[in-house]
Amino acid sequence: MAQSGHSFLIGEKLNYSAWFNFIKGGESSLELLGIEEINGISTYHIRSVTESLPFFDRFYKVRDYMDSWIDTSGRFSHRFSKSLREGRYRKKYSVDFDHQAGLAISKNNRNSIPDMVQDGLSMFYYVRTLDLTVGDIVEINYFDNDSLRPFLIKVDKIESVKTPIGEMECFVLAPYLETGKLLKHKSKVTIYLSTDPRRIPVMISNEARFGSLILKLESIEKPN
Repeated sequence: MAQSGHSFLIGEKLNYSAWFNFIKGGESSLELLGIEEINGISTYHIRSVTESLPFFDRFYKVRDYMDSWIDTSGRFSHRFSKSLREGRYRKKYSVDFDHQAGLAISKNNRNSIPDMVQDGLSMFYYVRTLDLTVGDIVEINYFDNDSLRPFLIKVDKIESVKTPIGEMECFVLAPYLETGKLLKHKSKVTIYLSTDPRRIPVMISNEARFGSLILKLESIEKPN
């Protein structure tokens, strides 16, 4: 599938309201912090922050932070780190991807990886660069927690989504586990990606450990 040649804007920040089990309980953001070098390779540094609001902290405190360093040319991951707190659950993890050696290197493991491996953030930005049409199937090699999970993302349909910044026409993306055939919908994630050239993630719905989590776009901060 062809890339659109989209180049991301340094300083772009997407702000979301976070709905936990249909209650507005937090805020989230996706921000392109800048261009940094990883082992001499130019990368976009992306950061995701999700935090529950003070009143929600009393019931279920969420402090999720993720960083990804994405190749500025190929749009694949070179490094990924995360620090998660969701209620009593805690998780810290980081991994470096040595694409020349074909290895994912974490604190405890060295795993073989294919080309164009993606992490939990880089895959959003990779898909944003693609020329999409309804019916397309995007192949993703997703790596996290020392495990490679190839899966597919189907461009299911086009749907309008109302946001505080206006109604936006979106591609509805449905990820599936790759099992040889696209027989059964395995994932509980749905991504709404704007059809305009920016390909903004407008809404992300996910069934998480604590129930449902829906991120809804509230505002876009553009570079000065």
